[in-house]
Amino acid sequence: MGLIELTKAPSNQPLEIRSVSGGFGWEKKFESLGIRRGRRLRKIACQPFGGPVVIEVDGSKISLGRGIAAKIEVEVIKSPSGKN
Repeated sequence: MGLIELTKAPSNQPLEIRSVSGGFGWEKKFESLGIRRGRRLRKIACQPFGGPVVIEVDGSKISLGRGIAAKIEVEVIKSPSGKN
């Protein structure tokens, strides 16, 4: 599976951040939340009707607006057995 926006990624699957866009200001904000390229995370929920995307990074749960979450591109990490 290739790169996908965090908003479109499957829930409860291991994900790896491949890119973060949005300029220097957003990069610093993401960095302060522990969201950076190469970091693994898990998308917990994507609330309906344009609500927030909830992720878990290093045991911390973070709620991101959809516009912000769309700036993060991730890749689904395959398990060693080939199943997700």
